[in-house]
Amino acid sequence: MKSAFVTCALLIANAASAAEDYRVMKLEQDMRNLERQVQMLQRQLSELQQQSGSSAALTSTPRPDRESPASESNEKWLNTAAWDRVRAGMSELQVVEILGKPTAVRPDAQGRRALLYTLEIGTTGFLTGSIAFDAGKVVDVQTPRLK
Repeated sequence: MKSAFVTCALLIANAASAAEDYRVMKLEQDMRNLERQVQMLQRQLSELQQQSGSSAALTSTPRPDRESPASESNEKWLNTAAWDRVRAGMSELQVVEILGKPTAVRPDAQGRRALLYTLEIGTTGFLTGSIAFDAGKVVDVQTPRLK
């Protein structure tokens, strides 16, 4: 009788542990889904700000890389041959003509301006490349890499 009671107690504890593990996994998945939704809303907000002529949108939030007719031209940066054409000393306009519109424009760690090209791959990966400018000219090219 005593061993049956111990066995029942262990089974209940294991079931409770499995249920807790499932809840944690479910919460983690919900967090990932919410993060993707926030990114999508940021892209939409950026697109609306850009359409209304707000230049602040260019430096604060990523631009949409999907869901717009212009997204086809934004896919130029996915071609490795396009990145091979970017050279030090080029202007920002020349780079945009070659690679298309960046997904974001931000200052880099050295205080220079950087064009960022990013594509989400699955739930945990990103293809990311960047071009750094100093005094309006290309000084550093980071070809896209999976992160």
